[in-house]
This record gives sequence, structure tokens and C-alpha cells, in this order.
Amino acid sequence: MHYQTNVTDTVYRYDGTFQGYLCCVFASFSRKEIPAGIWSPERGQMTFFDSLEIVTDSAKARRVAAGLRRLGSEVQDRVTKGFLSCEPEKELILLRFVRLCFEHGPGTVHMTGDPDVCAAFDLARSVANEAGKYLEFIRFEQRGTMLGTEIHPKNNILPLLRAHFCDRLPDEDFLIFDATHGMALLRQNGRVQYLTMEHYDPHAGEEELDWQTLWKKFFDAVTIEERCDKKRQMNHAPKRYWRDMCEMAPRKG
Repeated sequence: MHYQTNVTDTVYRYDGTFQGYLCCVFASFSRKEIPAGIWSPERGQMTFFDSLEIVTDSAKARRVAAGLRRLGSEVQDRVTKGFLSCEPEKELILLRFVRLCFEHGPGTVHMTGDPDVCAAFDLARSVANEAGKYLEFIRFEQRGTMLGTEIHPKNNILPLLRAHFCDRLPDEDFLIFDATHGMALLRQNGRVQYLTMEHYDPHAGEEELDWQTLWKKFFDAVTIEERCDKKRQMNHAPKRYWRDMCEMAPRKG
């Protein structure tokens, strides 16, 4: 792993987009260095290191993206999922992984004894696992003329929810609001887009509230208190997801 000898004291700063990140990868190869960090605007400006602004260049991003495609779907999947992680050092972790992949080829993903490969795997697995939980636990409600819901994920999982719910709800308009990151996935009139949002207003009418009440009653009816195992329940539905599940909301009255 000879590239590790070229670690510098420079922090790359980029615009936070995936395309911008690919330009950071390009800069690392062209400058023949591993930066001390790769920071998006969310990291702020305070640093004891020298910094280098990496300008997003679509041509450079396409070159890196083409290289990742040649490395195969497993490498691509690990990088794209890993980039959705909330881990502060995700960019540097993925850069080290990408450099290994370009050096050793597609089989790098199976080098499970390498710490850089394992770190990238852990990033992607964490994101995929959380997205999988939300595929199970999302509860839509009627929001005006569309379905809507609010979620509080750790990672930026909206892109991983898109295909599932577009396929599952082919004739419905819907909105999934990620309150953690202030973003929403909107499908309306056959068009899908991501929006910046600060607040979600459910606009729950009487009919919707009645349906929620019925669902809670059904949940209670099928629950056998004598066999209730709270620990096992939290293993299958961790408590941090409960706030977004109407059946787990406190009963009124």
C-alpha cells in the first residue's frame, strides 16, 4: 500500500455533492497524494491544516465515474452507498478504498483483512441496513391529495427508498420527509425530485385519524401481553424508529 506514504497535511474542501466528491478523487490521483481530510460545507471552516478548494468539474467527475464502472457493480455499490453515510470521515475512508480498488482491481472488495476495505464495507452496510429498516417501518398517512410521512434517519437514505416506493405505489403521489437532513423525496404527477424542506405538516383529516386509531386497535388486539418480549421487540424494531410508527405513539384518552 505504497500510496499511504504520500499522506499530506492538506484538507480538500468540496461542495458536498457526489459529483464534487468524485472530483476530490480525481485531485488525489492527479496530485499523487492522500489528503488529511475531505470536508463538505457541513464541516465548517475551522482547521489547523492547509486547505484546497476542489471545484466541481463534470468532465473530471465523469472520468472517475467511468473508472468505477469498470471496477464493477460491487465497487460502485460500496462507494455510492458509503457516500450516503453520516460518518464524518466517510470521504477519506472511501478515497482509500477507491485507491485500493484502482490498484488491485474489482477483487479488492473481497480483501476482508484490509482495514480500508473493511471500513468502506462498514459504511455501506450501515446505510443499507438502515434503509432496509425504513422500508419496513415507514407509515404513510393521507396528506391532502397525496401520501406523506416524516422520518428521522441517521444516514441520507432517501435515494435508497426511491425505487421501492415508486414501484410499490405506482399510482400514488407521495412525499417522504427526512427531518434529520431537511430533505424530502417527492413523487408527483409521475415526476420524482428531491426538495429542501424545513417542516412537515401532516394535514391529517378526520378520516386519516380514524384509520390510525383502527390500526392502533388492531396492533393492540394481536398483542398477547403475557408473551410480550420488549427486548426482542426492540431487536426487530429498534426504539429509535418508534417515533415514526403510528402504532407506537402514546395512546390518548
